[in-house]
Amino acid sequence: MLRHHTRDVRCKRKETMRKISNLDLKVQFTNEFLRSGGLETIRDNELLTDLINFNRNDLNTVTVRLNAFMSSILRNHITPPYFSENHISEYESFLQKSNLFDQGQIDTEEDFDKVYEQFKNIEHMLFRGQREARWRLYSTLQRFWIWDKLNETEESYLEFLQKLIQNGKEKYQGKIEDILEESHIDTINDIAILGFLQHHETPTPLLDWTYSFQNALYFGIDNIEPNPGMKEIDNYFSVYSIQEKDFGQGGMRTILDDSLKKVGDDLKIAFMRKIADDDEDFKKMKEHFEERSFFDTNRVKGSGLIRHMTRIENLINIPITYFSDNESDSNLIFSLTNSNNIKNQKGVFTWNANTFKPLEMLGNEQYDVSRTENDSEDYRFSGCYNINKKLVPYIKQQLEKDGITKEFIYPDTDLNTWHIYDESRNAST
Repeated sequence: MLRHHTRDVRCKRKETMRKISNLDLKVQFTNEFLRSGGLETIRDNELLTDLINFNRNDLNTVTVRLNAFMSSILRNHITPPYFSENHISEYESFLQKSNLFDQGQIDTEEDFDKVYEQFKNIEHMLFRGQREARWRLYSTLQRFWIWDKLNETEESYLEFLQKLIQNGKEKYQGKIEDILEESHIDTINDIAILGFLQHHETPTPLLDWTYSFQNALYFGIDNIEPNPGMKEIDNYFSVYSIQEKDFGQGGMRTILDDSLKKVGDDLKIAFMRKIADDDEDFKKMKEHFEERSFFDTNRVKGSGLIRHMTRIENLINIPITYFSDNESDSNLIFSLTNSNNIKNQKGVFTWNANTFKPLEMLGNEQYDVSRTENDSEDYRFSGCYNINKKLVPYIKQQLEKDGITKEFIYPDTDLNTWHIYDESRNAST
C-alpha cells in the first residue's frame, strides 16, 4: 500500500513537472510582463488570485490556469516580434532575439576584455553598435517613414528618394567634391549623396556600420541612458558583427565586378565570333582567352559607370547589400569618404530597399529565397554581443585609452542636413 502511494505521488509529481517545463523562463517573462503594465490588463480574478498565491518553491501553487497563462507569454518570446507596416517593433527578450541573431552576453570586465582583444584589430568584418539591445535594425528613413506616415503623403518611396538625392546634390555637391578633392562624372553619384546626408543627420535608407569594433562600441554607448530594468534586455546595449564574405551577395562592389565580367565576356565572345574563320577557330580562340580579362577596370573610374549603377531607380531593385570604399586600390569607388566623419569612423553602409522591414528580417527572407538543399536551415543574420550597461564607464575608459573619443568620431560637428528631409516631404510643402 505504501509503495503504491509512493509510486502514485511520483507519477503526479512527474506529471506536474511536465506541465511546468521551462518554469524559470515562464516566471522571468511573466514577471517582466506584469511589471511593464501587463497586470492592469488582466480581468480574470481567479488568475489574479493564482498569481498572488504563486510560490516559486512550491510547484503545487502552479495551477493549470496559471501555467497556461505563463505558457502563452513564453510562446510570444519563442517567435519573432510582432510586425506591422505601420509599427516599429522591438525585441522583448534575448530569447526572442535569438530567432535572428547568434548572441553572446557580456556582464563582467573580464568577459569584455577577452572580446575586446579578440576584435579590436580584426579586418574584413562589419560592426554596428546600438545603445538598446531591444532595438531592431531599422534605417532612420524607415523609422520616419512609419512615424510620419509618409506612405499617406508621398507618391512612392522611389520618388521620395529621388527628391532627397536631388535636394542633397543641389545643396552639397560642392562640399562633397571639396572633401574628396576631385570632381568627375562619378563623384556625385546617388549613393555618395545619401552617404553624406546619412552622416549629417538626414534620414536615409542606409544603415551605418564600421570596420572598427572600437568605433562600434563608441556608437553603442554614445548618449546611452540607464534603464529601470523592467525587462532583462533593457539593461543591455548591443554590438552586431557580420563577416564581409557572409553578407548576401558580397556587397555592391562584387555585384559590379560580376556585372563587368559578364559584360566583358559577352563582348569578348561576340568579338571572337566576328573574327573567327570557322567554329574550330572560334573554339581555339575561346580556350586561349578564357582566363583573360577583356574589360579594363582601370578605365572604370570617371567613366560614368558607377553613377549609372548606383542610380536610385536601379538600387531600389536590390533588396539588400552594402557599400564600402575599403579597397582603395580598386577603381570601383563609390566616393563614400566625402565626410570627415566617415573617414574617422571607417564607415560602411548597408542598403535596405524596403520601407518597413528591418535589415535582419529582410536578410533572413533573402537567405530563405536563395537557400539551396546544402545550405543550413538554421540561419541567423549576424552575430551580436549584448553588453551590460553597468560596464559603460569601464568601456569608455578603455576606448579613451585607444583614442576613441567624441572629437575623433565626430570631427565635423557643425553641419546638420536635416532640412533636406523636410524639404523633400510633400507634407512640408
